[in-house]
Amino acid sequence: MGSTHKDRVAAATTSLDAATAAFLAFLDRLPETVAVQSLPGRWTPAGHAAHVALTNDVFFGVLQGGGPIAAFEGTSDFPDEKWSMDAPPGGVVAPGILIPPPEIGRAAAAAQLRESAERLRPAIAALDEKRAASCVRLPWNVVSLYQMSEWAGGHTLRHLAQVNRELQLAASRGFPAAS
Repeated sequence: MGSTHKDRVAAATTSLDAATAAFLAFLDRLPETVAVQSLPGRWTPAGHAAHVALTNDVFFGVLQGGGPIAAFEGTSDFPDEKWSMDAPPGGVVAPGILIPPPEIGRAAAAAQLRESAERLRPAIAALDEKRAASCVRLPWNVVSLYQMSEWAGGHTLRHLAQVNRELQLAASRGFPAAS
């Protein structure tokens, strides 16, 4: 049995809320010195949070119209039955508009992440079925607005996992531990 529009939108907003809360809790537990320390992937933990906030704002712009990329009538590269949080490829280089400022601190990044999710959530909730079925070209593929909305939470979790991996890698290389 397929999911309904209402179910998909509710799942996307729940995912966004839960993933954002998890990232914010993780970031809050890091000492400030660790939150602003460059990791093996080059960004800081705060930078990852800022990148997610910037991405959320691009998604918001797509949903509201007038953002840097626009929705169009089309077909997603991912059939819904094959779509999941793991569908987007890893290792995609972020475009310039999504690169976090290198000097961003933990408090500013956390505020940006929280505020971006607070903007994005009602935009996802307001999606109607016709608009949700339209598409957008993201840096890695064409996806429906349903899928982009669902990806907002997945993207947040993917960056949380990346920060965790990179902190462990840094610790194994003798960099300060996140304690």
